[in-house]
Amino acid sequence: MNDIKRLLNAALDEENLPMNTDPTDDLARGRRHLVRRRAAITSGVAAAALLVGGGVAWASVGTTDTTTHKAPVAAAPITKTVDKPVEQQVTLVAYTGKQPKGYRVEQVPDGWVIQGGSEASLTIAPKDAKDKNPDVFLDKLTVLSASSDTPADQLKEGTPVPTGGRTGYLRSTDGIQIFTYQDKSGRWVQIQVPAQLHWDGARIAEFATGITVVNGAGDSHG
Repeated sequence: MNDIKRLLNAALDEENLPMNTDPTDDLARGRRHLVRRRAAITSGVAAAALLVGGGVAWASVGTTDTTTHKAPVAAAPITKTVDKPVEQQVTLVAYTGKQPKGYRVEQVPDGWVIQGGSEASLTIAPKDAKDKNPDVFLDKLTVLSASSDTPADQLKEGTPVPTGGRTGYLRSTDGIQIFTYQDKSGRWVQIQVPAQLHWDGARIAEFATGITVVNGAGDSHG
């Protein structure tokens, strides 16, 4: 650029320039020099832009978040296990009332009373039982003397249960548990246990050991 100015100044300065000097060649060289300089400047700007662009691209690539985002997985529903309530057995309590005819009773279910006794049966029922007839056995705890004509193999049907040094036999019929055993005198006795007592074999055997047949009760036939 300085050379061009010098040449132009020299061309305008008629005092320093001989009249016979032709400036055409100098002007051509100046133009070519100017073109090359502009081309060099343009190339430098392009290179700088490329470097800047590359840096931005590199920065963009370098800062790319490579973390894999997974879709949230729904948690499995919490299922609460509800335990089936265990039916509580009706406990036994000592019997302190008047002894019924034909039997001696040591324990009765808590909240139950003796409705009546005879040489054939003993009936125990809840205090608030609607049916007060001792000859009606439905939903009641009943002690019956087994017939002396009943074969021994029939008396021993069911699951063996230890009962006061002897063996009782427990079976179920139509939702009623029937417990057959021999009392202290060797007499066969049957106890019908209603479902609402929720008794197992051990509790039935405990009740049975507190029952004694007296005054000839149970000597039935047929």
